Amino acid sequence: MAPVLIVGGGLTGLVAAERLEQTGVPAVVLEREAEPGGACRSLEADGYVFDYTGHLLHVARAETEAYLAELGVWDQLVVHERRAAVVIGGRMTPYPVQINTHGLAPDVRRDCLLGFVRAWAQDGGEEPADFREWVLDRFGEGLAHHFFFPYNSKLYRAAPEELGLDWVGRYVPKPELEEVIDGALGLHSGAVGYNATFRYPASGGIRMLPDAVARRVDNLQLEREVVRIHLGESWVELAGGERLEWRRLVSTISLPALMDCIVDELPEDVADARSALRWVRVLNLALGVEGAAPSDEHWLYFPDPELPFYRVGFPSNHGELAPTGHHTVSVELSLDPDCGDVEDLAGAAEKALVDIDLLDPAAVRVRRVTVLDPAYVVFDHQRREAVALLRAFLRRQGVTLAGRWAEWKYSAMEDAILDGMTAARRLAAPE
Repeated sequence: MAPVLIVGGGLTGLVAAERLEQTGVPAVVLEREAEPGGACRSLEADGYVFDYTGHLLHVARAETEAYLAELGVWDQLVVHERRAAVVIGGRMTPYPVQINTHGLAPDVRRDCLLGFVRAWAQDGGEEPADFREWVLDRFGEGLAHHFFFPYNSKLYRAAPEELGLDWVGRYVPKPELEEVIDGALGLHSGAVGYNATFRYPASGGIRMLPDAVARRVDNLQLEREVVRIHLGESWVELAGGERLEWRRLVSTISLPALMDCIVDELPEDVADARSALRWVRVLNLALGVEGAAPSDEHWLYFPDPELPFYRVGFPSNHGELAPTGHHTVSVELSLDPDCGDVEDLAGAAEKALVDIDLLDPAAVRVRRVTVLDPAYVVFDHQRREAVALLRAFLRRQGVTLAGRWAEWKYSAMEDAILDGMTAARRLAAPE
């Protein structure tokens, strides 16, 4: 019987296992893929390196820095000042748009500035009930109409009023009036937002990070997919029929995937909570292209509804990820459950890149399509109550949830590391 069984060998699961082993608690990690890292992986093809969508490390905690130094990777992470932009109606302006409207068309800039001033001048009323009200109250109608509503509707495949507010505070900075005025005139300077700077490996892609942790995990078992879980009898069944018993179970896989593996009869409220969970998948079109990148930015945001993608990145602008004289492109599309043929969608995205002069089709040398499922949790009005109920149910069964998808939240790579550390501390404590 494994004292601690960890389902999922992504960054959180690996860190949890590594920290447990450092305290003398044996742990077994079961990972369904042939390599560790989960979504924090990279693939290589013909000299190009592609991450599974953008993975940039934002370090704000001394504990994280110390851990990365212990792993021996801290000095290999290069610091970058973010270069990102928003493209609206074919006009590009620096990100975040709320303090950088100067690059937009004059009528759009006027809408954004006037809307913000009107919202700022209003007396504070009732607390916003949803994302739509929150944006209008915080940024005004212009920024809502031109960026926040279309971008987030495209990303989350949901109307703004369907979204709650659990996710917005840290990730959507509110500017002061002076910043907005300066931004409309092109006078604003200075870093803004949690991702104003980031760290990234000098070469080899983001897989360097999970690989460094994995080398310190004694019992990491790859290509071992959990397909059934019996909570009452404390066993998991792997694809192929093998069963493993556990004393304490840690899940870092997605919360709906975990619930769907459970063979015990679930209480009605637990089953209903599972059914309430919503998410989107993301199609990532990765391209290796001959020639210089068409933009110096690290990534671009595209709120315009007529374009299929919400973000386009040029990862080779922040790492050695392509042969000399070549560059890489990362295109992200959010998918509905009934999205249709993935290859057709990828082809439409590639054509759209050509149409807006971000891609020369004759220069494409490598093309890879992957789908992340789940990619983003939809923070609708049912999420908080449903997750709380499921977490309490699983805790009573001896199951610990750890990480972004297991805890059904939005978080960054530093959070994944800290989540693994937190889970290990709890599991190593005397029962």
